Amino acid sequence: MSEGMSYRDAGVDIRKADRIVRDMRDIVSETWTEGVQEDFGGFAASFVPDWSAYRHPRLVSCTDGVGTKLKLAKTAGRLRGTGVDCVAMVVNDLITSGARPLFFLDYLAANTLESDDVLEIVRGLADGCRRARCALIGGETAEMPGTYADDGYELVGFAVGIAEGDPSLQPREPEAGDLLMALPSSGLHSNGFSLVRRLVLRQGWSLTEKIPPLERPLGEALLRPTRIYAAPVLDLFREGSALVAANITGGGLEDNVRRVLPAHLAPDVDWQSWQVPPVFSLLDEAGGIGHKEMRLTFNMGVGMVVVVPPECRDDALATAGAHGLCSWMVGTVVEGGQK
Repeated sequence: MSEGMSYRDAGVDIRKADRIVRDMRDIVSETWTEGVQEDFGGFAASFVPDWSAYRHPRLVSCTDGVGTKLKLAKTAGRLRGTGVDCVAMVVNDLITSGARPLFFLDYLAANTLESDDVLEIVRGLADGCRRARCALIGGETAEMPGTYADDGYELVGFAVGIAEGDPSLQPREPEAGDLLMALPSSGLHSNGFSLVRRLVLRQGWSLTEKIPPLERPLGEALLRPTRIYAAPVLDLFREGSALVAANITGGGLEDNVRRVLPAHLAPDVDWQSWQVPPVFSLLDEAGGIGHKEMRLTFNMGVGMVVVVPPECRDDALATAGAHGLCSWMVGTVVEGGQK
C-alpha cells in the first residue's frame, strides 16, 4: 500500500511558512503607530484613527503592485528595495487626495517561498512604511506551486488613509494659469520594466557593469527604490500650496496630470525645463525608443507633479526644498483639455 500524500508533497510547506511569519514579527512591529490595536499573527488587524483632527473625516484607499521589476531585482539580488517600491506605489497614489496614510497591508506570493528572500522584502516594506509614516499591520504570504516561474514573485500592497471631507476646507479647483511643480524621481520607480528587461536581455548587459553615461552599476541604477513623497506633499496640502497632485506612473507626465485636472484644462509641459537623468537617456538610445514612447512609458525624472497657485510658487519650492527635494516649475495649466 502506497504512503498517503501530504500538502508538503504538493510543494506547500505550512510549517516553513509559519516560521517565516514568526521571523517577520520584530521587523513589522517597528512600524506600528498608536492606532494599531491587534497583536501580530491574528486573522485580522484593527486600527483606530485619531478622528479629532478632522471636521468630517473620510477614509481613502489604494492598491498597487511592483510588477515585473521584481524579476530583475531577484536576478540582481536586490529584493529589499522592492518592498519600498510596493509601499511607494500605493502611498504615492493615496497622498494625491491629501490623505495621510494610516496603515498598510501586503500580499506576497511565490512558486516557492524562500525565507531569506521573503524577509528581505518585508524589511523593505517596513522601511517604506517608516518613510510614509504609516503602520504595516498585516498581509498574506502565499506559496503556490505551479503558478509562477521558479524564481517568480508577486508583490502587491494595500493602504488606507484619512483626509478632511469638509467641502469648505478643500482647496479650490485648478484653473488656467496655475503652475505645475515637479518633484524629482529617484529613477525609474516601478514602471516600464517589461520594456527594460527586454532591452537588458537584447543588449546582453550585465547588471554589475557600469555603462556610460551611468556612474554606478546598471542594476543599481535601474533598481533604485521608488521615492516616497508623503511628507513633502502632505505639507504642501497642509500649508495651502497644493491644489491637486499627480503621481507620475504608467502613462507618463502628461497623461497622469490630466487625470487630476477638470475636463476643460490640460497640462502645458516645458520639456526643456530639466535635464533628463542619464538612465533614461541610456534606455532611449540603446533601444531606439524615441521621445514619444519614452514620455509615455517612463517618468523621465519627474516622480510627482503638484498643481500650485502662482502666488504660492516660492512657498511651495521652499517646502519641497526643506524635504531635500530640488524641485522646479515644469509647466502651467492651460485651457483646451480633453478627457
